[in-house]
Amino acid sequence: QNLLERSDMELEDELGDILEKGRDGKSWSQADLAKSTGMTLQEIVRIENYEWTPQKKVIFKIADALNLHGPSLAAIAAAEWSPKKEIPVSGNFDVICLNVFMGNYPVKCYLLICRESRSTAIIDTGANPGEIIKKTRELGVEPEMILLTHTHPDHAGGLSKLDREFGCPTWVDKLEPRPFGSRNMRLIEEGDSIILGNLKIETIPTRGHTLGGISFKVDQSVFSGDSIFSGSMGRANSSWKDLFNSVSQNLLTLPKSTRLYPGHGPSTTVGEEKLHNPFFYDKS
Repeated sequence: QNLLERSDMELEDELGDILEKGRDGKSWSQADLAKSTGMTLQEIVRIENYEWTPQKKVIFKIADALNLHGPSLAAIAAAEWSPKKEIPVSGNFDVICLNVFMGNYPVKCYLLICRESRSTAIIDTGANPGEIIKKTRELGVEPEMILLTHTHPDHAGGLSKLDREFGCPTWVDKLEPRPFGSRNMRLIEEGDSIILGNLKIETIPTRGHTLGGISFKVDQSVFSGDSIFSGSMGRANSSWKDLFNSVSQNLLTLPKSTRLYPGHGPSTTVGEEKLHNPFFYDKS
């Protein structure tokens, strides 16, 4: 069954984060949002600085302006929703989730272990890989590969130390900037699959957070990096449109029971996000 290193159902994004990402999708400034809603600039600033949670009617007005689902946004603002508690994965593998901190900021890294062969992959490294090494020693597994959803420092900063420790290849999408630290870099072409023991890992392009963002799918489990968070979406450093389309067309079209393991915040399911995510409610 799944082993969670830390029981944490707190959402990655709050109301202010969602508003900022919603504005980004429309290329709006805070002043633009204020004008569209009839609010003051100071009120928008206070919301995005986590200083004020307005009444539900105001949240619905903001949601309408940003093309977000009002009831979902209001539920998140009031801390009335979080994804259902994770249940053990189905299939012949285990998922070990670790919170590997970059400073005070928690980042989710994962060990994917084939139950039959004990073959193991590290999915994202975090910036403090010592905890990953410690956990592999406790479990008695020797990672055979490192899979990177993208190469931002909080997800690939520990690559060099893990490469020296395990000497295994690192897989990254061919469009993604090359990370430092791997002596055996493998480039993923669109449509590629990766074999880990008796497991077949499919690759799903999830562009937009970064140029070469990618997700890894095993059976009905997807390691989705920073493309989608429970109740929100990632920051569109590369392209908001690409990120929105990647999530709505490549991830949320999967079966509702598909479990999404993000780079931050709690795991969720396709079904939960289609019903409760303000960005993607009924959008796939």
